[in-house]
Amino acid sequence: MEWWIIVLLALAGLGVLAGGFFGILRATRGLRQSLGTITSALNEAIAANNEPPKPRSLSSLESVAMPKILRDFPDFNAKVFSQRVRRDAETYYRSGKEGKVLFRNDATASFYESFEDRLPLDVKDEIKVHRVTIAAYDGSSRRKILTCQAAVGYIDRNDAQQERRLLLCYIAGYADDPESEVVGFNCPNCGAPLPAAGARVCVYCGTSFVAPVDRGWMLFDAKEG
Repeated sequence: MEWWIIVLLALAGLGVLAGGFFGILRATRGLRQSLGTITSALNEAIAANNEPPKPRSLSSLESVAMPKILRDFPDFNAKVFSQRVRRDAETYYRSGKEGKVLFRNDATASFYESFEDRLPLDVKDEIKVHRVTIAAYDGSSRRKILTCQAAVGYIDRNDAQQERRLLLCYIAGYADDPESEVVGFNCPNCGAPLPAAGARVCVYCGTSFVAPVDRGWMLFDAKEG
């Protein structure tokens, strides 16, 4: 065999070996990149699992509801009423923590009865109301219904952070049951029932007055959702 043929074969063999070597390098580099991507994704997932859950988002329709509320209740103050909602949301979960209904004279009898059987029993500590908002208002009938939402966080009995969205429904003026005739608002002068929940003048004695903002609105339903 000619010497130059031997040289060509040797060079060809070296080329094959070099190509294989660089191919292995490229494959190794690609494998490292893939492993790096997987490791990064796993680290992000672990970090996400270790982060406490964020407060629940709320469905606010306050800008739509407020003109309707003010039409029926000219003295309604959203900022003042939001304090009432915050207080009620906290009381809802404190009731679960202590194992008994802590609402007093600001809820209907039917609410007391039903709430006793559905207390949130997993509440341990650190109840915090993040935000509240008006979600809906129905003033189409004599019964005026105001629906609010609250984003609430607490530590459960497994020491885990929980975030909940609480729906609270209020009725303006009530007898004892939200399905009954609305007679909850009375004239502060003569005691006569007012013809409408948002009335500011008694039709019997002519007394003018400002209806309380956070009284007369009775909590008649509250649930997570």
